[in-house]
Amino acid sequence: MVPLILIGAAVWGACLIFGSSSFVVGFMLLSAGILGLIVFLGTAVAVRRPGEGETVVEKHFNGDPDHHRYYRT
Repeated sequence: MVPLILIGAAVWGACLIFGSSSFVVGFMLLSAGILGLIVFLGTAVAVRRPGEGETVVEKHFNGDPDHHRYYRT
């Protein structure tokens, strides 16, 4: 809800400064969308929780399926 209010305030402010036209509204909405995409892509890929410090680097499946070996870091 808060991001929508901030986008609305940015569009309203731009309309007060540059005049209310469809170009100004569209440009501000496009700018807010691009900024939101950049912020979203800049976030961490995954949040590590306690106990999830291990990552499987290699998997070796040799022979019998009961003898799988996992190398962890």
